[in-house]
Amino acid sequence: MCKDNIDSWSIYFSSDDLLNFAIFTGSMYNFIDDKNFDEKNKPWPTNIVTQDFNNYDFNKLKLQWNSWFNDIIKHKYTNVNSDKMCSSIEWTYDINKFSELGYIELRDFCIKAYPHFNEWWNMQVGGKNALSFHEFVGNENFSKYINEYISELECKVNRKCRPFKLYIDIVYTGIPTVLDINDEYIVVTPNWYFDLNKDWWINKLSNLI
Repeated sequence: MCKDNIDSWSIYFSSDDLLNFAIFTGSMYNFIDDKNFDEKNKPWPTNIVTQDFNNYDFNKLKLQWNSWFNDIIKHKYTNVNSDKMCSSIEWTYDINKFSELGYIELRDFCIKAYPHFNEWWNMQVGGKNALSFHEFVGNENFSKYINEYISELECKVNRKCRPFKLYIDIVYTGIPTVLDINDEYIVVTPNWYFDLNKDWWINKLSNLI
């Protein structure tokens, strides 16, 4: 989805399944640090969380999961403005083996997590539709406020904003407020997306316009 001011700026939204699958797997096996959750941003799933690591070293698995998550983020921010930015699980991995995943010990846990994720992600009230709903409901206010913030900054600097593109990935949980990766790419949860903190956005847009 894209919101834009023709010939000036564009903001693109995505909620692809690979990044959300990584977070689902991290939540299922408690690989995500508690500091990444709060009252509005809770772990999920909770009904199938498991401590069964089949004699694997938990700390090693957690490090591998963090490296995998960071690899996905890096792939995205190094491919802004290209089709490669959008990642699909089934385009990236053989979901029966995850043999393409470089972190060998982590493969078994992805294999076990994927059927649970796929069922939840694709159900009628599951993850994919929920994130699409949040995006749709929040979109009108988002566009209104972003336009206001940009107009305010244009008055402040006494010029029209430079053309820019900003890519926003929406994930359902598991990150601390917002991951501000670089000028062109951020990752948010629906709660943060709705909050639209003015001070944060003014600072962000100041670097773009």
